[in-house]
Amino acid sequence: ICFRGKMAPEEASSDNVADALLDKIASKMGEAAIRKAKQQASKFAEKTKKMQRGLGCLGFVGGALTAFLSFFGMLNLLNPLSMVVEAYTFLFGIGIVLLEMQNQCFPLSFFEKWAKFMTTLSGRGVFYIYVGSLIMAKCKLFSLVVGGYMMGVGALFVVSAFRAGTEQSRTERELNRVSSESKRVGNDLVGNVKQAWGKFDKENDGAIYTKQLGKLCKALGKPLGKEQLKAAKAKLDAEKLGEIEFSTFLSWWGDMIVSEGPHQV
Repeated sequence: ICFRGKMAPEEASSDNVADALLDKIASKMGEAAIRKAKQQASKFAEKTKKMQRGLGCLGFVGGALTAFLSFFGMLNLLNPLSMVVEAYTFLFGIGIVLLEMQNQCFPLSFFEKWAKFMTTLSGRGVFYIYVGSLIMAKCKLFSLVVGGYMMGVGALFVVSAFRAGTEQSRTERELNRVSSESKRVGNDLVGNVKQAWGKFDKENDGAIYTKQLGKLCKALGKPLGKEQLKAAKAKLDAEKLGEIEFSTFLSWWGDMIVSEGPHQV
């Protein structure tokens, strides 16, 4: 004998189960996306690390050339204004050498405290371009060569920073897309279950007869074999009351779908 009557708490229970199911689907789909994103990020990080080492060496050489050229330029006592400019570029060159040594060999906290922009690829790139333009302004052959070299290195830093930012943005967009897709898929899944359930829950009281379980699963596109159906009935109607509540079925159905992998979701 089966006593069926609509109970108000059942609706709240169903909503809670549906929310939990959506979280499971989002988590399952998110795992695959995050795993893929981490793999791509790891590969890109390795490439970026090698690239930064190469750029650091180029920057070190450029800083050394800048300091060397400016040191001899400061010896021009006949032009005080030129001496001041040469002194600035000399200090810039020494700073660049120390900065690139920091990245390659030992830590220096000075730049992080007083010139944080120099610790980023884009910040260093813009600064190197600026220093290169000052050197080229001397309009001498060696100055043009060193200045052009520094501006080229700076451009490489800026391009590398742009690529790193683009890759990070692409990863974030992919994760956002998966999040939105998982919500849509989850809502569709819950909606499909509710629609199929309504065909068997004629009394609209949130429960169906246990004997209807096989037809319900078939209607949802996943017919169960005899042994599967027997096990499902034993689990969903453990007290053998002859009925299955919607929240119980939805939780069981969601676990089964999610366990089959994100491609089944």
